[in-house]
Amino acid sequence: MALAEITKNKILLTVPVQEVTPDIKTELEEVLNNYPIEVIPKKMMSIEQMRLIYVLFHQWAEEEAGGDYLYIKDVLIGEFCSKYEIPGFSTSPYKANTLDMETATQFIQFIIELGIQENRVLYIRDKNQNYKHIRTIVPDIQKYVIACLRNRVCAICGKRHDEYNTVELHHWKSVASAVGTYENDDGLSTPFISLCTEHHQEFHHRGVESFKDKYHIEGVYLNEKLVIELKEIYTNHFKAFKEK
Repeated sequence: MALAEITKNKILLTVPVQEVTPDIKTELEEVLNNYPIEVIPKKMMSIEQMRLIYVLFHQWAEEEAGGDYLYIKDVLIGEFCSKYEIPGFSTSPYKANTLDMETATQFIQFIIELGIQENRVLYIRDKNQNYKHIRTIVPDIQKYVIACLRNRVCAICGKRHDEYNTVELHHWKSVASAVGTYENDDGLSTPFISLCTEHHQEFHHRGVESFKDKYHIEGVYLNEKLVIELKEIYTNHFKAFKEK
């Protein structure tokens, strides 16, 4: 892929070739002079996005690679590009192949969801150096809630279901108001969220609106594919669901 930049009042085009010969520059310029120029502007990622991406690189590296964030950077970029079938990119600003804003948002979401899947403790610090949970900055909160449901992680505090912590599927709306009884619940009539015991109790103590206002989060509706997937994780739920 050719990379273009404007420098010293001219367009500088870097073209990868198999072999650099004495005449290749002139030959390529003659060919390119016969083509019209089409400008495709893209909105590059923001400085805030870049900083957040590097914070996530460093945090991941602290747990997995002995602090080698450059190794983690290459791994995460490689996995992201492989999943979405896109070419490699730079996370530094002002490079010709730097991330655009939309893809940077997608990449941040990918890192956070993969962190949930791989049991990585990711967080950020505010301007006062206080810890903030990663859910406070995740680009798509609904996808975050689904990732927590899939991995049986509390969507509020990040606790994982294990011998020390219980994390269960929670109906965002009461079962009685939605479907009447648990036996009638097919998973398609009310939103869900995964909560640890502590936050499950807080939800019932506060009520839906107060809980949502405090944590800026709410349950998500499931489709049939998700219900089938989650039935394997939360075996006592969705008793009324029938696969088609």
